[in-house]
Order: sequence, then C-alpha cells, then structure tokens
Amino acid sequence: MHMINVDSFVNAFSAFLQRGNDRMKRKGLLRAAAASAAAIATLVLSGPAQAAGDTWTSSASHIGDLCTTGGVTLGPCYGSASFVHNGDHLYVWDNKADGHSVVVLYNRSDTGGQMNVTWNHYGAGTRLDHNMDIPESGYIIYRVCLGEYGDRIVLDWTCSPYKKEYAA
Repeated sequence: MHMINVDSFVNAFSAFLQRGNDRMKRKGLLRAAAASAAAIATLVLSGPAQAAGDTWTSSASHIGDLCTTGGVTLGPCYGSASFVHNGDHLYVWDNKADGHSVVVLYNRSDTGGQMNVTWNHYGAGTRLDHNMDIPESGYIIYRVCLGEYGDRIVLDWTCSPYKKEYAA
C-alpha cells in the first residue's frame, strides 16, 4: 500500500497543470489526471477538513453523476457526487453503512491548479452540500472516493474517473 502526503500531491498536481497547460488542452486534462491519480494506491490528506459553509441533511440513497467503485470487496456506488450548476453546489452522498466516509477530490478553474477536498463523514443516508461560487466561465474537475475521515486517507482503488463540468 502506497501513501502520499496531500501537500506533495497538491504541489506535484499544480506543477503538472502549469507545465502541460497547452499540451493538456490538446490531449485532455481528464485522461492525464486520471492516469496519474490511478498510480496512487492510497492518498493521505492533511489539509483542512471542511469549509465553514458546508451543510448536511438526511437523504435517501442516491446515484449521482459519479459513483465510487469497489470491485469485489465493496459494491458500486457506496458514495456518489454531483455538481449542480444552479448555485454551484457539489453534493456528496454516503449511500451505504460500510464504515467509510465519502470524499471528493476536486480542482476548480479559479484556484490556480489547487487540489481541494471535501468529506461527507456524517454517516450512511446523508448528503453533504458543499456550496461554491465558481465564475460563470469556470469549471470543476472532480472524482468521488471512499476514505477514512479520521486519518484523512483516501482509498484510491474506490475512486471514480474524473469528470469536468462547467459552471454555466
């Protein structure tokens, strides 16, 4: 099992975005970001846990735009996420009482390549509303995973592919 400190990952990801900006436009940022992230078996996150404006509510199980994977050990869509353009909300659902939290790793076009994290650690049957304010011409690239909130560990093998969505 490999573990990487989030600061090292964020610095490498930021440099990767800056270095390959023109090339990435041609070849597709999503494909390259997913390939580089897939090489990480487990990611240890040490940044701030949640933004002050996050709220959570009880929710029925939900299949969002992206679902976690789990192979044989964990079933599909134990966690899911969706970006809602109207109001720039990132919703994160915990769909299964499996002992894991649901985490979304994301990059916003207006944060200069900074990798961001939001956790739904409120338990099965909850939906986290991570409210953002992305410029209308901006976008978000995100993926959803399962993880261990207490240790800030992302179980990379449960992560969905990356998805890019525009704010407008």
